[in-house]
Formats: sequence, structure tokens, C-alpha cells
Amino acid sequence: MPSPAKDRLVRFLRWTEKYTKTDMVYLASAGWWLNLDLAIQSILSLGLSIALANLLSPSVYGTYQYLVAISALVAAVCLSGMNSAVTQAVARGREGVLRESVRFQLRWAVVPFVLTLGGAAYYFAHAQNEIAFGLVAIALFTPFVQTFNTYVAFLTGKKAFKDMFFLKLLANLVYYVPIFAVLPFVRDAAILVAVNVLFTAVGNFYAYRKTLTRFNPNDTEDPEAVRYGAHLSVMSGFGTVINQLDSVLVFHFLGPIDLAVYSLATLIPERMGGILGFVGTAALPKFSNRTLNDIRGVLLAKMAYAMAVGTLTAIIYAAIAPFIFRLLFPAYVAAIPYTQLYAAVIIFLSTNLAYAALQAKRLQTELYIISVVNPIMLIVLQVPLLLLYGIWGMLWARIISDAMNFMISIVLLYRASGKSEPRPSA
Repeated sequence: MPSPAKDRLVRFLRWTEKYTKTDMVYLASAGWWLNLDLAIQSILSLGLSIALANLLSPSVYGTYQYLVAISALVAAVCLSGMNSAVTQAVARGREGVLRESVRFQLRWAVVPFVLTLGGAAYYFAHAQNEIAFGLVAIALFTPFVQTFNTYVAFLTGKKAFKDMFFLKLLANLVYYVPIFAVLPFVRDAAILVAVNVLFTAVGNFYAYRKTLTRFNPNDTEDPEAVRYGAHLSVMSGFGTVINQLDSVLVFHFLGPIDLAVYSLATLIPERMGGILGFVGTAALPKFSNRTLNDIRGVLLAKMAYAMAVGTLTAIIYAAIAPFIFRLLFPAYVAAIPYTQLYAAVIIFLSTNLAYAALQAKRLQTELYIISVVNPIMLIVLQVPLLLLYGIWGMLWARIISDAMNFMISIVLLYRASGKSEPRPSA
């Protein structure tokens, strides 16, 4: 039986809905598990970053961050947009898309494998063996990291946020325990990256198998889901590649030490923005079952609320950043003014509802526009601003790009209002 305290909480959340224009009971339930997951991941990630920054030299730490960025580039080639398509299909009961998408991704994995080995051969030829060995590890394991991570999309579509939390927690433990265990004894960036991608792949595979066992997905497939996922992968992949180029550009133009400073300056704001961005993740399965006009009717109020929370969070973080860095990253106090400026991205990362709505309604033209315009705009800003102003220029490029992406998403969503609703798959 529901407790009186729980009843009062539900009544209070229902009362707030007239102001937030949001299903607050659902959001509180989903948000609790999603935010708890993000909070634990952020704490573990922050702990690892503290250990890396304090145990490794800035040069080795910068090289490690460069290899991590390369791993993210490889992940972008591994059909990174498949998860959104799986979430939407599963939300409509087409659970067979989980196995179907994993099979498709495994067949495609040969492409990023070969491309990354080609990069490793280049670095071997130039006697940069540390980076080359790191790329070999990335080629072997990163495609599996991305493929088996599809269990998260399935559980999101099922709205099984509690199960997702515990499975992701287990997968994280499989990764973090080994890397924390070897870190005191290893000062080689390639070995650390190899441990990173190997155990992340193992953890994701374990969680994927547990998902199949626990939920026994039905065999109903969505004939459009894999094709739509491929479209999303082209869109998001291009953007992800450009988004990860900042670390590559900083490494090549400014060097590994400046990359270490840049990585720490952006670390906490992006984590905080990701935590606040849970609203978009929680909204995706809800939006998938609503009409475009229904979404438009409530979207601005929801986004205004999310932006207010994001703005307040950004201001608080900018104020306390000096204390955080002097305590946790004493060797990188030079990053303090950079991270205070970059706090602005928290606002835009926390208000991703318009993009979630475009994905939910499968508005491919609008998504392609965003996937092309935003990365082009980012790279056009990054290169000259980096060359002229160094780290400051790179940060301004990302802030401006995120702000423009936020506005473009809203404009495209409302411009699409006159179109007919995309027909759900049979």
C-alpha cells in the first residue's frame, strides 16, 4: 500500500504540473534513477580524473586524453545513432529490434576496426609507438563498447530506469575497479586506454546478456528502425567527429600539456550539463507516443524551466570552481578561468528537449540539417579561434556552437509543425 508520505509527494508533484507543464510523477521516477546513475558515473569519472591528473605527468595525461578522444571518434563511426532508434521502437512494443540492431552493428564493426588499424600503422611508421599501441587497443575493443551499449536504449524504451541503473552500475564497476587497480603502477597512456576500452566492452557485454535474460524481448521487429538508426548514425556521427576534434586540434596545435588543462577545464561543466540533460532522455519514449502538435503545446514551458535550472547551476559552479580546482587539481589552477567561462554550456546542455522531440518524431530532414549545420559551424569557429586565441578560442567556439544548436533545434521543430505526422511503423 502506498505510504501517506508518498501520497503527499505525488499530490505535490501533480500540483506543480500546472506550472511545469510536465508529468512530474513520471519525471521524478525516471529522474531519480537517471540522475542517480549520472551522479554515480560523474563521481566515478571525477575520481578517475583526479587520480589521473595527480598521478600522471601533464604530458602523459594529455596523451591519454588524446587517445580517449580518438576512441570517441571511433565510437562515432560505430553506428552511434542506433540507440535512439532502438528506444523509439521498443517504446512502441517492437522489442525484437534489440537483437536486430546488435547484429547489424557487429557486421558494421569491421569498418571502424580497419580504419583505426590504419591510424595505428601511421603512428608506428612515425615512431610514435605509445599512440600506435593505444590505437590498436581502441580498434579491437571500442566497436564492442558501442554495440553492446544498446541495452541502455532498450531499457530506456521500456522505461525500466531502475533496472537500467543497476545494470549500468555493474557495468561501471567492471570498468572502474580494474583501471583504479592498475593506475598506481602504470604511467603509460596506451596501457591505461587499453584497460579502459577492454573492460568497458566486457561490462557492456555482461549488461547486454543480463538484459536479454531478464526481459526476454519479444520477436516483433521494426522494419524501419535499423534504417532510421543508420540515418541517425550518419547525422550524429558527423557531429560527434567534429565535437571530438577539439581535443585532437588542441593536442596537435598546442601540445599534450595544454590538452590536459583544456580537458580538466571542460570536465565538470559537461558532466553537470549531462546530469541536467536527463530530462531529454526521459522525454524521448514519452514523445514517441505523442503527436507533434501535443509536443509543441508544452515544449516551451518545459524548456524555460530546464533553462532556469541550468542557468542557476552554471552560476553556482562558476563561483565555486576556484575552490574545487585548488582542492582536487592543485597542479592545474591555470584551468580555473577557463572552466568558469565554460560553465555557460551547462545552460544549453540541460535544455535538449527540442532535439529529443525531433528524434522522437523521426523528422529526418530537420535532424540532417542540425547534423550538418552545427558541426560545420563548430569547425569553422574552432580552427581560427584556436589559432588566434588558444584555449580561450576553443572554449568560445564550443559555447557559441551549443547556443546556436539550441536555437536551431527549436526553430526546426516549430517549422515542422505544418507537416503531416510521420506514420508509425506497422
